[in-house]
Amino acid sequence: MIKQVIFLISLAKRENCMNKNEILSKKLFLFIVIIAVITFFVGLILILLGYNITICEFFYNNDITYTIFTAISYLGDTTFLIVVIVIVWYVYDVTFAKNLALSLLGSYFVNSIAKDIGQDPRPWTNIKANVEGPGFPSGHSQQGVAGYGYIGYEAYQKNNKVISWIFIILVYLIAISRVIIGVHDLQDIWGGLLFGMIWLTIFIVLEPKVSEIITKFSLMIKILLSIIIPIVLFIIAILIFPYTELDYGLMCGGMMGLSLGYIIGNEKIGYDPKEISTMQKLINFAIGIVITLGLYLGLGFIPLDDLGQIWDFIQYFILAILLTTLVPWLFTKIQR
Repeated sequence: MIKQVIFLISLAKRENCMNKNEILSKKLFLFIVIIAVITFFVGLILILLGYNITICEFFYNNDITYTIFTAISYLGDTTFLIVVIVIVWYVYDVTFAKNLALSLLGSYFVNSIAKDIGQDPRPWTNIKANVEGPGFPSGHSQQGVAGYGYIGYEAYQKNNKVISWIFIILVYLIAISRVIIGVHDLQDIWGGLLFGMIWLTIFIVLEPKVSEIITKFSLMIKILLSIIIPIVLFIIAILIFPYTELDYGLMCGGMMGLSLGYIIGNEKIGYDPKEISTMQKLINFAIGIVITLGLYLGLGFIPLDDLGQIWDFIQYFILAILLTTLVPWLFTKIQR
C-alpha cells in the first residue's frame, strides 16, 4: 500500500513537471513569435519610410562609433563563435554545445544559400570595411539569433531571465553594428534577424524530436549519417553555386567533424563538464582556449588554399573533430 502511494506521488510529480515544461515551451515560442512580429513591422516601416541606408550614411565618417561597433560586430564572427562553442562544450554541457553548433552551422548554410540566390549588393558605405559577398540577409544578424538567441533560450529555460535578456539585447546590438559600420543596410539586417528567428523556432521545435529518433539508431548508422549528410550538402551547394564566395566547406566540414566528434565522445571518452569542480572547469577553459586558437591558426598556415572549398572542408573537419575528441580526452586524463 505504501509503495503504491509513493509511486502515485512520484507519477504526479513527473506529470506536474512535464506540464510546467510544456507551459514554458509555449511561452517561449509565443515570446519568439512576438519579437519576430515586432521586428518585422518596425523594420518594414523604417524601410518604407526611406531609412534603408540613412543610418549607414549618418555614421559613415564617425571613427569613434566605427571602432566601438566594429568590436561589437566581431562577436558575430566565425572565429569568435567557434570559441563560444568550445567554451560551452568544455565547461557547461556537451549536448547543449553540440546543439548550439548545429544551430549555427545550419543557419549559416541557409543564410549562404539565400545570399547566393539573391546576390544583393552591399551599400556603398561598405567601402570602408570592404567586406566581400552579397548583403541580404545579413549573416552576422542571422548567426546572432541562431547562436546567442539559442543561448538566451537555454537561459530562460533555466529560469535565468536576466541572462536571457542580455543575450537578446546582444543579438540586436550585433545586427545594428553591421549597419553603423556600413557593411549592411537596414534591409539586410532586417532579413537576417527574421531568417534567424524562423530558423531558431524550427530548430527548437524539431531538434528534440530528431535527436530522439537518432538515439535509437545503431552506432554505425549514426556514423554514416554524420558523414553522408554533410558531404551531400557540400556537393549540392558547390554544384549549384560553383563560383560562390561563401564558406560551404567550413559549414559542411565543421558539421561532419562535430557530429562524428560528439558520437566518439559519447561512446569512448565520456567527458562531462557537469561532473567536475569549478577549479577544473577554469583549468579546462584556459587549456581549451589555447588549443582552439592554436589549431585554428595552425591549420590556417597550411599552404593548400589552391584547393579552395575542398581544403576548407578538410580544414574545418580536422578542427572540429580534434576539438570535440582530442581535447575532451586530454581533460579526462588531467582529471585523474
